[in-house]
Amino acid sequence: MRTLIRLLGLTIFQSFTRPTTNSYGVKSSGNLLRLFSGKNRWPGGHSTQTARTEASPSRARRANWQLVALGALILLPLLAGCTRNIGGEGTGWNPPASKDGVVYVATKEGQVIALVDNGFEGVRESWSFPPSQSQPGLQGVYHSPLVVGDLVYVSAQDGFLYAIDKETGSLAAGGWRRPQGQPEELEPLIAGPAYDPVNDLVLAPSEDGRLYAYNAKSGDRAWDPFQTGAAIWSTPAVENGIGYFGSHDHKVYAVTLNDGKELWQYETGGVVAGKPLVFDGKVIAGSFDKKLYALSADDGTVEWTFEAENWFWAGAVTDGKNIFAPNMDGNIYALDRNGNLLWKHDVGSAIVSSPVLVPRGLVVAAKAGKLILLDTGPANLGLQRELSNLTLGDAEIKAPLVADGDSVYVGSQDSTVRRIEVRGGQVVMWCLHTEGEGCN
Repeated sequence: MRTLIRLLGLTIFQSFTRPTTNSYGVKSSGNLLRLFSGKNRWPGGHSTQTARTEASPSRARRANWQLVALGALILLPLLAGCTRNIGGEGTGWNPPASKDGVVYVATKEGQVIALVDNGFEGVRESWSFPPSQSQPGLQGVYHSPLVVGDLVYVSAQDGFLYAIDKETGSLAAGGWRRPQGQPEELEPLIAGPAYDPVNDLVLAPSEDGRLYAYNAKSGDRAWDPFQTGAAIWSTPAVENGIGYFGSHDHKVYAVTLNDGKELWQYETGGVVAGKPLVFDGKVIAGSFDKKLYALSADDGTVEWTFEAENWFWAGAVTDGKNIFAPNMDGNIYALDRNGNLLWKHDVGSAIVSSPVLVPRGLVVAAKAGKLILLDTGPANLGLQRELSNLTLGDAEIKAPLVADGDSVYVGSQDSTVRRIEVRGGQVVMWCLHTEGEGCN
């Protein structure tokens, strides 16, 4: 809540003093409202720019104050409700994960459920945590559960990191919850957990601006939390005992995970909310200043940048040769390892969900509810780039996609989860509504 109020105050201040730019480096004072409204028109595009007028400076300033006052009147009750909305959703994004024939879903009802995956025969629930919806739930989860060894790690909006035994769905059989006890006023965990195999740690970034590290098995705190200047929505990328992540303070950080010390930092022109990609000795991180940065993994120096039309929210992925970066302008950008544009493809609406690679190509989820399979080749294919597409009802897709072989798991905002086989086309193998309603 404190983070959102600070963002609101900063936006209101900048709306008056610099009415064409906000703290994220994008145009229009209405951007923050659209960020939390869940509208399909997301901020930063040309359609949101402030119109030119012939009004006098004093009239323009009065109009600007009226706009700011109206925005504050609308936003403050929403913020006071303490829903911690992201794109209008205070109950999470229904994210799935798949491991060893079991699908784990953090539902919009505040539970984690384990589903035995029987392919075209459907799924069977193995357990749910907490076991009853009458018990206090997790409030919401925005990023996929992390399965390591015998535990399923979940970063929840209630501010706790859960380590759930994957066989029993319990905290009693070797599981744990951190922080311990019932601390007051915990800030939510929006970013997903990350695992460091070198030091056997689980990382939990928080909206309180700190990166927490716990022993993966015992839950013991490894070192004092690493402090940034603002909230962290960026799931860390871990490589060779170093964690790379972004913050609302506009910076990308590299932290040595054996001791929690800063290796380097680099400041961009906007919020860094997506998971960085570590590739070719570089850290590829997108910013709300509309730029994608390639930073040296060793010292954080800039190797190259690429600019698009809107925010880089979801993290980029690579096939080992090229980089595929989704943007809020609705385009997926294919870049070579030197940051040169190979091609771009418009999927029709903003991209919030991280894409995935399968043997047939790149699968991208448009926020409006369409799943698109793209040819990843460097040639200019035009409309032939799109190999197939599938519309998944009317629900928005914000949760990260999860790939397992030829299958992609998709969590949607209508509380549904689907397994989709991606080969010659896209076939829904099964669909589950986590509230027990119909699903197709």
